[in-house]
Amino acid sequence: MSSIGNNPLITRLEEISQSFTGMWANSVSFKCGTFFFNPSLPNDIFLDKLTNITCISNEMLDNALILFDKHGTTPYVYALNYPKLEENLLEKNFRLYDVQHVLTKVPDSSKILKAHMISTDDSMLWSKTFCQAYDCNDCIIPVDEIVKKSISFIEYYVDDSISSCVALYEKNSILGLYCLGTIPRMRKKGHSISLIDFAINEVKKRNLELLMLETYQRDGLLDFYLKLGFKEIYKKNIYTI
Repeated sequence: MSSIGNNPLITRLEEISQSFTGMWANSVSFKCGTFFFNPSLPNDIFLDKLTNITCISNEMLDNALILFDKHGTTPYVYALNYPKLEENLLEKNFRLYDVQHVLTKVPDSSKILKAHMISTDDSMLWSKTFCQAYDCNDCIIPVDEIVKKSISFIEYYVDDSISSCVALYEKNSILGLYCLGTIPRMRKKGHSISLIDFAINEVKKRNLELLMLETYQRDGLLDFYLKLGFKEIYKKNIYTI
């Protein structure tokens, strides 16, 4: 069985991750796992997944594969410190596809930083920035619908240049940082770092404990975040067929 329950911090961080995902995707609860999917944003490794797995169940895996096929999405299965589950997946012809690293940072400064907070009136500003940053311009409409639907729970920001975006989600005295991205022509100019610094300042201003984020190994940004002072807490292996 996964040892997630033995570490209170991991439990809290996973609750944030599952809760945020649930606002961007639909979910189906199994006896010992959760299936997330968003038909409007198919084959998204973050949104279309079987995760929060706490037991080995061939029935659950088979049912999840049926749902992946039904919604036309690539099957991504997340394993958190669960060797027996990973052995079972390999036996079923799954292969290791990626690794998601979960990092945190304690606020260490009190910089006065600004960012533009999105409202329902200008949600498209964020959605366009996000879709340019993530090369999904054909998904602007469904992304904007998600933003408008979740804006009461998630804070959406763009930087002053409107070239970078971020989503902040507070839960368990922790601030989760999601959807950080910069449009291609404006990268490597410090815009994303300014939003990270803004988020860190928000953690301190709100008297929260930590800023957390998740990054995928394939994106090659782990060292970037470590150099900014983030600390890796745990990781999840991601399998696919």
